[in-house]
Amino acid sequence: MRTVGVEEELLLVDPETGEPRAMSAAVLARAARDDAEQDVFEKELHEQMLEFATRPQSSMESLHAEIVRCRAEAAGHAGEIGCAVAALATSPLPVSPSIGVSPRYRWMEEQYGIAIREQLVMGCHVHVSVDSDEEGSGSWTGCGPG
Repeated sequence: MRTVGVEEELLLVDPETGEPRAMSAAVLARAARDDAEQDVFEKELHEQMLEFATRPQSSMESLHAEIVRCRAEAAGHAGEIGCAVAALATSPLPVSPSIGVSPRYRWMEEQYGIAIREQLVMGCHVHVSVDSDEEGSGSWTGCGPG
């Protein structure tokens, strides 16, 4: 049976102004305090972002419920420290992104320069289980020319 999981990056914002806030460490600390075994939320490239990952689900109804639950938990943790979450592709307001301190993020900054330093872009990733490496690397049909 196929399973599907979603990773979504949320923008952390001031609840009054909508301005992005570099509060991911505080939100993650709050989440860990509320649930020491929480494994849903993670840091992301910019400190204005919070990522969650659903557990793999076998139906779209259960995946929907899992996304709603994760967003609600993220909103609750953020609200407890004075910010809010927004599911947006980027900030509609000007921002100077704060890059996380991990070696991976510093490498990305070196490789991609201005795009990492000045762009605050959130993503949503969908993961689908496959039966084999061969199936996972198979060709797509109906996508693009040819």
